[in-house]
Amino acid sequence: MVKSYAIVTARNSSKRLPDKMIKTICGKKCIEITIERAKKTGFPVILATSTDRSDDIFETIAKNSKVELYRGSRLNKLKRWKGCFHTFAIENALLVDGDDLLYDYDIGKRAIQMFQSCDADIIQHPQNIICGFFTYAIHRKAFEKLEPYSNDEQLDTDVIVEFIKKSRLQVKIIELFDWEKNKNFRLTLDYIEDLTMFETLISQAGYQLSGQKIIRFLENHPDIVNINIHRQADFLNNQQQFNKGVAFHN
Repeated sequence: MVKSYAIVTARNSSKRLPDKMIKTICGKKCIEITIERAKKTGFPVILATSTDRSDDIFETIAKNSKVELYRGSRLNKLKRWKGCFHTFAIENALLVDGDDLLYDYDIGKRAIQMFQSCDADIIQHPQNIICGFFTYAIHRKAFEKLEPYSNDEQLDTDVIVEFIKKSRLQVKIIELFDWEKNKNFRLTLDYIEDLTMFETLISQAGYQLSGQKIIRFLENHPDIVNINIHRQADFLNNQQQFNKGVAFHN
């Protein structure tokens, strides 16, 4: 039987918004909201964090949320994920960023299904996806090609775009429905404005809605969208600068 999981990746050492994963919205910690969304994929959930003392709190969060916990490298997410795959004998998994509080579990389910009909190492989304809806789905065989980058504890793999390219992973792009793309919305948590947006949105609509219903709600509430959308340019620039650094040094 194929073992599929949803791996929620989180650390407590964010520089832009310190302790963002344990901030509270409507009585729940942000990471608890992401975990609940990940559960809706139907796959067992693993909370993957680091061995740093600042991440000890995730031990209690995983226990209270009734999910598995894996602790590994602080900087090298690839190494942490590889350890996760080995420990739990995973065949393929969704990689869910902890700061994507309203992760679209429907896209996640479709991504895992794609492994049944294609020989991909990794499933990616097109560039026009709504920010925060989906990250990656990855197959265990991808880590054989990622081996040069998944051993060094000090290698920062916070953004893995360039590592995917350098490892020549076989990539498949998931097809999106109209409501999952080409929307100028920002549904990820990096800045204080993002936290305010999530607080406003979740207080009015909750966090259990499908991706389609979340988008319909935001289309009817542009005031919520406007709280943080100006931060998207900063977010994209930071990712671009990280990727340039990886391309230059490797």
